[in-house]
Amino acid sequence: MKKVKVSELKPGMMYDQAVYIDPGNVLVQARQEIQARDIERLVKWGIREVETNGQLVEGEKKTVTTELPPVAAPISRGIPEADQIKISSDYEAMRKAKISFRTVIKEAAEVIQNNYVALADNRPFDNHSILNIASNLVDEMQARRYLLLAFQTVKFPPFWSVQHTLHAACYGIHLGMALNYTRPRLQELAFGMLLMDAGMVLLPRHLKEKADKLTENEIAAIKTHPLRGYQILIKNGKVKANLANIALQHHENFDGSGYPQNIKSGQIEESARIARIADCYTALIEKRPQRAAFLPYDAMKQMLSVQMNHFDPKLLRALLGQLSIYPVGSLVELSSKKIGIVIGCKADKPLRPLLRLLRDENGLPLGGLAFLDLMHDTDLYIVKALTPGSSAIDLENEV
Repeated sequence: MKKVKVSELKPGMMYDQAVYIDPGNVLVQARQEIQARDIERLVKWGIREVETNGQLVEGEKKTVTTELPPVAAPISRGIPEADQIKISSDYEAMRKAKISFRTVIKEAAEVIQNNYVALADNRPFDNHSILNIASNLVDEMQARRYLLLAFQTVKFPPFWSVQHTLHAACYGIHLGMALNYTRPRLQELAFGMLLMDAGMVLLPRHLKEKADKLTENEIAAIKTHPLRGYQILIKNGKVKANLANIALQHHENFDGSGYPQNIKSGQIEESARIARIADCYTALIEKRPQRAAFLPYDAMKQMLSVQMNHFDPKLLRALLGQLSIYPVGSLVELSSKKIGIVIGCKADKPLRPLLRLLRDENGLPLGGLAFLDLMHDTDLYIVKALTPGSSAIDLENEV
């Protein structure tokens, strides 16, 4: 397809084939006039180019008898128009950033894995490269409002422990942003979290990848990784103690039941308390050799009930306020039978998140972007969380 700049579009222009905002969203059909309102929406959404295989039709007009919105217009019940434009623009920015984000993640994973191995072998550790990754992640998270959704589609490399630290670091940054951390503080948090599992590289590979239930001795061996990681970060990596403490303390529980030091509450540094929450949540929603991944809803439910005493209650409330009871990325069915994916929520209303609608009440795909804010649509509510496979929705192509 050829690209056409939005700045070159004029009301009344017509192409002999459909014009697309992106491959899944039609702006106008073949031989349908482009309206002034179409151009206005594109400008408001921050879209600079459209695509078509057609040729501009000269000297021919199509009489438009009915005012119909383009297929791609957001169908957003209960959301003020200014907020609709902002949501649509931010969501499209996230979608366009997915490819570059995959590249950032892939390159970061290779650097982290190489540095983990260097630490274990007492070879030179590239402190600066890890700091660059932390800085890039902070920049990406601050620039892209819905970037956590991109983890639904990013294909990670084979190092699951590295995948986990990158995933957890992004949730840690998200939580730090909710706490109004400054950019330097976010970078330090991300840096420490990227290295929190450095001690895992010292464990035998068969132990990390074992699919059967672990024995007591094997569990005890795994529990050595926080202290061993701290030691090699200080000795071999020359990492500052306050940053290496995230590795040492990220399995300490707020009630004192954690390890390796059995410290509690204020004895645990706040950065490590953030890491504890982000580490646990991401571990639950990721597949492990011993178990399948939890649905985000089930992971949040477990953290709010079974494991509640493990976490700083203030930070747990902050996480809930950022992700909702049905966390960001959850596929859900509404009381209207429509299906959507949770993309955000307000901190004080975790049961009423913001959704992108994917299917109508008959299970058919919706044309274009459609959003629903349950804060405004009080007659609707979430019935249940769904697994992508149960609803025949391919999140990789639809998010």
